Amino acid sequence: MGIFKSKEEKRMDRDLEVRKGMNAIRRNLKDMDKHTKEFIDKAKKAKRIGDNEQLKFIKSALKKTALSKKLRERQLLSLETAMQIKNQAESDGEFAHAMLEVSKSISEVYGATDLAKTQKNFEKAMMQAETLQDRMQLVVESMSESLSASDEDAEKILSDKDIDRMIDDEAVHEEKGELDKEIEKGLKEIEEEMGKES
Repeated sequence: MGIFKSKEEKRMDRDLEVRKGMNAIRRNLKDMDKHTKEFIDKAKKAKRIGDNEQLKFIKSALKKTALSKKLRERQLLSLETAMQIKNQAESDGEFAHAMLEVSKSISEVYGATDLAKTQKNFEKAMMQAETLQDRMQLVVESMSESLSASDEDAEKILSDKDIDRMIDDEAVHEEKGELDKEIEKGLKEIEEEMGKES
């Protein structure tokens, strides 16, 4: 049962949950890449059939997707940074605990002369841990601020001109591919005719 888990098991469970969250964000980023490609395909079609209303709507969807992607990338970076800080804090905690144990051992051998110094070192380590918690709080606050971005931010990330260029580049690439297929088909037909004649 969960209530009887050791401190280490609880720590591992928390790490697992954070990793699951990070993996979910990574999957979401891949989905956004897929959606971007699909929106571009739809925008090409709307442009080809002259449906300017649909094109405008799709451009808006592309901008929102780009903004969401940027926010997810920030979230992922924040989680990765927070995990790194947490790992450093755990490492510092392990070091402080080990130093405390060493100090206790020395105190037992030489008497209680170093105990005051050990207490001072322990208090210093605790203050450092609080500093790391303050950093974590700043990371969380910056994540909250980034979620309040507006449509203007979306325009800065991906403008109408950028979208038009993406659509045109994709269309040119497809046309070139179709032309290559036609040329290849024509050459094959010529080879077949030449083979029949000989």
